[in-house]
Amino acid sequence: MSTPSATLPRAALLLFSGILAVGLAACAPSGDASPGGGETVTVANGAVEISADDLAFNAGVIEATAGEPFTVTLVNNESQPHNFAVYTEEGGDVIVQGEIITGPDQSTPVEVPALEAGEYFFVCDVHATEMTGTIVVSG
Repeated sequence: MSTPSATLPRAALLLFSGILAVGLAACAPSGDASPGGGETVTVANGAVEISADDLAFNAGVIEATAGEPFTVTLVNNESQPHNFAVYTEEGGDVIVQGEIITGPDQSTPVEVPALEAGEYFFVCDVHATEMTGTIVVSG
């Protein structure tokens, strides 16, 4: 048999645990968001468009098909300069590096060569610590 003094702390602990669980669930990313932020977008008909705004890409993951080149059109929606570049991995070799454009409402196409299946790193070279993502290439 529990005493009233032991029941109150136990009830408070259970209430706190429940509130914490609800809070963590509300902060969990949705299925179409990447771990680093932004949506997942898919290359369709050899092209995909992403935008830069508030020092962030709208897409954190680009899905592409192995062996098929594609075009990424970067739309710069702000007055900050941005570009789109693809590397073998973070800190790795450059695959393609687009020109730097300043917006608002400027765009530039970046031709990405056919890639083998795997994951690649994309970045705005001007804001390399804030604007990054992953290209996931499936076979």
